[in-house]
Amino acid sequence: MSELIIKNGFVVDPLQGIKGDRMDIGVKDGKIVETGTLSNPKTIDAAGMTVMAGGVDVHSHVVGPKVNVGRLFRPEDKLFKSPLKSPTCSRMEMGFSVPSTFKTGYDYARMGYVFVNEAAMPPLHSPHVHEEIRDTPIIDNAAMPVFGNNWFTLEYLKNNEIENNAAYTAWLLRATRGFGIKVVNPGGSEAWGWGLNCVNIHDPVPYFDITPAEIVKGLIETNEHLGLPHSVHLHCNNLGNPGNYVDTLESLKLAEGYAPKNDFGRKQVMHITHLQFHSYGGDSWGNFESKAKDVMDYVNAHDNLTVDMGQVTLDETTTMTADGPFEHHLCSLNHLKWANVDVELETAAGVVPYIYSPKVKVCTIQWAVGLELALFSKDLMRTFITTDHPNAGPFTRYPRVITWLMSRAARDATMKTFKWLDKTIDATSIDGIDRELTLYEIAQMTRAGPAQA
Repeated sequence: MSELIIKNGFVVDPLQGIKGDRMDIGVKDGKIVETGTLSNPKTIDAAGMTVMAGGVDVHSHVVGPKVNVGRLFRPEDKLFKSPLKSPTCSRMEMGFSVPSTFKTGYDYARMGYVFVNEAAMPPLHSPHVHEEIRDTPIIDNAAMPVFGNNWFTLEYLKNNEIENNAAYTAWLLRATRGFGIKVVNPGGSEAWGWGLNCVNIHDPVPYFDITPAEIVKGLIETNEHLGLPHSVHLHCNNLGNPGNYVDTLESLKLAEGYAPKNDFGRKQVMHITHLQFHSYGGDSWGNFESKAKDVMDYVNAHDNLTVDMGQVTLDETTTMTADGPFEHHLCSLNHLKWANVDVELETAAGVVPYIYSPKVKVCTIQWAVGLELALFSKDLMRTFITTDHPNAGPFTRYPRVITWLMSRAARDATMKTFKWLDKTIDATSIDGIDRELTLYEIAQMTRAGPAQA
């Protein structure tokens, strides 16, 4: 099929400013071309359908060692059946919150996605990560090596040796076939090796005499020194705790004064991952509240940042992150089983099952916080849809997330299931937001924006 024409569809493409025009799209040898250049194309009639570019997921956990720990750890999560009884599905599909590689590729493709970024790759385990990438059908994958707790990185940055750190970073990216610089709980996962954590960006890393703030600034400088095509991805300190929005704002301010230095058209210097988990007010679970507006006011005012949502989907799921101390903390909260993994000199990780229940006030506030981040955004080309799969819910819930963003009625219908509805409304702004996103804006959040970033 070297030539293809998609006819009569309603085309939505923010990069071209096309807002639902009925158009024909020509494809030749895998590239979009003018329809007049096609000689004998196969025709797809898309009448009544929306035609967009493929979806781009900037932050997901779909391949690698902690994902496999999750698969082994959650036999109760495995669903050994395919939703399609068709010869077109050639491999068995299994898993809900931690799907197999085959189901991962099939499910992303069913939703119209073509690219997913594995958000945290331990360099020592990168061969295994790439084996799983090769095993995932249809979609393209990338993977980001973790640098924020790497001993060599910490030593270079402590001594302010940016050029040496840049050389080491470039070597490690090439050796691991990495996509860009990822930073998870900077310093905190290294502190976890001693049973400790860095609870804010000025809390020194044990035995290394460097703070998370210095790690993040040093890696931004490293990224710009190298002129890499992608910005630093930051998973902030103090994830998931009441009052952490203060730490988040301090982390965002570390990017102030930096402008992109590269030849690839990159417009930002830092991306903040799963922002929902970092936008909490209060000083206890009793007065836990949303601070999404405060955080987005800052993001809206600084165009050198991008963010993704980390939207809670109100499911039973499997949390997994290179933030090792957080997973131990989560286990102490819900008392479910816990797996811990350390990778020498590089990183840590944990896996804990979790249930986001509409009967639990904290869960419903978290649900509202994620939606508020998107609905308060003034630039949806810099605000992306994710669930931090599978941490806030499976990526297969993206259609559900999109429905909530596009429909006030859908949000209200979900809120009617909440046991603590009044307290959720009191602790958030969600009930006062009437904004409903359009398909064009959804395309910005799932296609044009993340692709451009």
